[in-house]
Amino acid sequence: MDILSFVNSKDIRNYLHEIDYKCDSMQAAWLVYQSYDKTYEEKHKAWQWIIDNMPDCEMPERRRCIARSSVHAYLKELMEFRDNHKKRILKGKAPKPAKKMSADEWDLYCDAFEGRWYCFPTPFKKGDIVCACYDKPHNHNYVCSGAFVLDYISNSETDMEKRSVYGDVTDMNGYGWFSDYDGAVYKEAMHNYMDLEYCTDDLAGQERILIALSNTVKGELEVDLLLLSQRVLMMRDYGIDYDMPGWYTDEGIELAGIYNLPKLSKKKIKKNMERLEKHCRMWE
Repeated sequence: MDILSFVNSKDIRNYLHEIDYKCDSMQAAWLVYQSYDKTYEEKHKAWQWIIDNMPDCEMPERRRCIARSSVHAYLKELMEFRDNHKKRILKGKAPKPAKKMSADEWDLYCDAFEGRWYCFPTPFKKGDIVCACYDKPHNHNYVCSGAFVLDYISNSETDMEKRSVYGDVTDMNGYGWFSDYDGAVYKEAMHNYMDLEYCTDDLAGQERILIALSNTVKGELEVDLLLLSQRVLMMRDYGIDYDMPGWYTDEGIELAGIYNLPKLSKKKIKKNMERLEKHCRMWE
């Protein structure tokens, strides 16, 4: 069975195939658990395959997890528990109403997976423009949403030392620079990095600042062009005339994401202004 088919990100999935990555039993079981598009039956079939074909191992105690002597025994118990509450689970609900779930049942159902930290290699490098596979690249309406410029991923040897015992899935982060729809840039972290994919969409409007930021982080663009890019994109969005300095090369302007920008219609400019005013009122 191809356990890597349960990886949500096509780019990480392809990369792990390319390097012939071999999961341990806990990693494999977690990949099955966190898959977005695999069916109930496919997950149970994969867990049974892990029991039949992969080595058994202990599941050490963690802050949110009880200790278990066997991942095989755990998966058997988990599948039986899920089968007993299949109707609710297929509806996207917890096996029981939250108040009726005991701590042991929560551990069995999800905490045994989510209370642990997992480390996988990825193909991404600092400066790549990436986006979570479940998100839309042009969605910048929420914190840590949409495409962003990657700084680093928490899967280093240092992370292994810090997080393997005390971390959980919420510590599987991709850190980077995100953009609001109004062109503001901020640094934050998304969860979890195993959902990241390369952003292949064409960027438009003020999100094009990510192009300049990406090339600056990669060392291919000077800071002055990065700042010029942000200024030009903001002025353009709000219908303010701007003169492009004549001393920059076409290559530099292209790396800054402001080469041959299409002219905006009055309707689009008006919409941008209304959106900005609405955003400003939120902070009054």
